[in-house]
Amino acid sequence: MGWKTFYSVSEDYFKDLYNRAEKWGDLNPYRLTVQGVEHYGAGNVSNAPTGWFLSPKIQHSIGKTKITIKYYLWVEGGATGKASIGVVFYKNDETSKDEQGYDLHGGTHTVSQAPTESTAEPHELVIEQENNKIVYSIDGEKLGEAVLEAPLSSFKVAVKVDEANNGNVGIIVTSVTAQYYDYIEDMVSTMVSIMNIMMWVMMGVTFVVLIIKAFKPRKVTGERVG
Repeated sequence: MGWKTFYSVSEDYFKDLYNRAEKWGDLNPYRLTVQGVEHYGAGNVSNAPTGWFLSPKIQHSIGKTKITIKYYLWVEGGATGKASIGVVFYKNDETSKDEQGYDLHGGTHTVSQAPTESTAEPHELVIEQENNKIVYSIDGEKLGEAVLEAPLSSFKVAVKVDEANNGNVGIIVTSVTAQYYDYIEDMVSTMVSIMNIMMWVMMGVTFVVLIIKAFKPRKVTGERVG
């Protein structure tokens, strides 16, 4: 309640890119099979370390926002390594930095034990923002927070292969959803809820009063007959 989506891309979008062999910014399109089901996304998979691969620039909304990124950590059978994912915010054409001068925030997955066969592990990165302060977490675990330079006019999704041994390692993004919080709708909804509660309370009070009156003794008046 209150959250409104201002940007969204899903597997259908990435499937279309894959069929047209088009990139999503710097990210390559991929098709992967997970437990017999085909999935589509865009990312960076490599058998050697790479730089950051960035998505196209996405316009950011004002106010309180939340960015949810669903992705797979891809590891080839027999491989180990590290892969990272994060978000870069922009103030117009420049990156927005935090107090320490960093402009990319997210997390790194480390694969220290090689799987016997290729695996795709699902994960979710969430960036919550309010008053230029971001809190970022992966799979519900908070990784950190930072205050960025204003205004946050846009952002990009970033992925990177930090280390790869004996095979391919990487990250494939399958959906991005960006939302802003609608305070007006929330206020209206709260007011409606309060009014509904008050209405039932008043009806309940009225009902109780009627019950009491129904059982209250009455004085009979009039002339005696006979």
